[in-house]
Amino acid sequence: MEKNWLNNIEILLCRPEGALNVGACCRAMKTMGLKKLTLIEAADFDEDEVRKMAIHAWEVYENARHYETLGDALAGTALSAGITRRRGIRRKWFSVEPEVLAERAAAIQTGRIALVFGNERAGLSDEELNCCNTACHIPASPDFPSLNLSHAVQLIAAAFWRQSIGGKTGGYKPIPREDIDHLVEVIYDSLDAMNYFKAADRFHTRRYFRDILSRAALSVKEARQMEKIFRKLQYLS
Repeated sequence: MEKNWLNNIEILLCRPEGALNVGACCRAMKTMGLKKLTLIEAADFDEDEVRKMAIHAWEVYENARHYETLGDALAGTALSAGITRRRGIRRKWFSVEPEVLAERAAAIQTGRIALVFGNERAGLSDEELNCCNTACHIPASPDFPSLNLSHAVQLIAAAFWRQSIGGKTGGYKPIPREDIDHLVEVIYDSLDAMNYFKAADRFHTRRYFRDILSRAALSVKEARQMEKIFRKLQYLS
């Protein structure tokens, strides 16, 4: 994947109305490594209000491009996705989820990629969505699926950030069963050295630790630390 892949991504806001919301969008973008903002048919915003929400992402707004029409803004793009939850006969045949869109965009090594959002009240119009190559939706509760504009930008941007780092989000792989069995034996030997089993059932103690350690899904580091503790207890007994 291209090192500066996120530099290809642009957030386009169609007919945005709220200065605070636009500022919040800037902040949402910068937290996920996106810096290119385009405003289409934008109102004249109170810049102090924008800055109030953008905080340290003010330069995103300051460097934003402005267009009168979405068609002009999309000229030269390699991929454009309309972010919308609404379906209909005049809209796209299908819609992808953010992770799928991010994966598809990552395969495009060169060219601008536009993520198009509608305004706060009505979202994207049929005409605006038709300007885009594809549609994307954020899964939400059917009881109340409408998202705030800046929240939608944050969720989409987060999917692109995760894609850019290869899905490495601080997760870990739990230790396998054989490592759990080894740790259980260390714990068992330590308890045995302390004469714990004079009144306790040996078999059930093994099973007890095996089951709770399996459910705990320990990392390698956690397992090593626990082994170290019980080995020290063995020498102190």
